[in-house]
Amino acid sequence: MSIADVDQRKFIDILGKVTAAEMHDNKPKKVEELLNEMIDYAWDNFKVEEAHMLESKYPDYKQHKEEHLGFVLRTLSYFKRVAEGDYQILNEIREYLNQWHINHIQRSEERRVGKE
Repeated sequence: MSIADVDQRKFIDILGKVTAAEMHDNKPKKVEELLNEMIDYAWDNFKVEEAHMLESKYPDYKQHKEEHLGFVLRTLSYFKRVAEGDYQILNEIREYLNQWHINHIQRSEERRVGKE
């Protein structure tokens, strides 16, 4: 199994946890726990992916790195909202993660496979 496959499984696991929490455990502590998982995923995955892109001289590196920064900033904005008492945001987080999966992960995989 490739590193990309492991990272994608981690992401899908987080998405599943967000969906389950949205239905059963929409409490501030759970929302914060899920946001921490999103930050951990971003830190681990993006660092490795960006290093690989630099090494392979990936042509869209700058744009891709900006997308990663957008993910981190969005996640941090969710933390801020929870800290301000707005923790009924799991639906929004789930929708964002679904769009990230479609627009970033799948699109990146298509571009990578197309270049091999």
